[in-house]
Amino acid sequence: MNKSKHQICAIVAMGDNFEIGFNGDLIWHIKEDLKRFKSLTMGHPIIMGRKTRESLPKALPGRTNIVITRNPNYTAPDSLIAHSLEEAIEIAKKAEGSDKIFIIGGGQIYEEAFPLLDSLEITHVYDSPYDVDTFFPEVTMDDWELTAKTDMFETPDGLRYDFESFSRIIK
Repeated sequence: MNKSKHQICAIVAMGDNFEIGFNGDLIWHIKEDLKRFKSLTMGHPIIMGRKTRESLPKALPGRTNIVITRNPNYTAPDSLIAHSLEEAIEIAKKAEGSDKIFIIGGGQIYEEAFPLLDSLEITHVYDSPYDVDTFFPEVTMDDWELTAKTDMFETPDGLRYDFESFSRIIK
């Protein structure tokens, strides 16, 4: 776990079974989730995998975008490139707003970063589609403490969700 002045946080929308994506895209498109994502990550570095970056129309403004890829020739407009999670974190530590570094996906990057995370910002969606192929690592109450939870909301098309914040339990 990270004990420096740089807190590492994963931000994710996931279902009851830790599902987060299908065919390289988000499963849900909840306007309030996207607003919360923007509000929490604005001014902070964000770390993502290549597939996540390519799923975005452009680099996310107001944040240092750091993309992890194994391809030594990969470039992405308005993004910094790293070839490992460790390199991405070192780049993020030097960026503006580095007191909080956000891991924004995808599944492989979440999995690799999971042991380093200090906190989680989760949009918990209670209504899941059948088609999923990407998952977030399992969050257990042995390792995580729920520090905030909103009331349940519902989208106009009936998706039920809430926002949950977790801190890693220091053992």
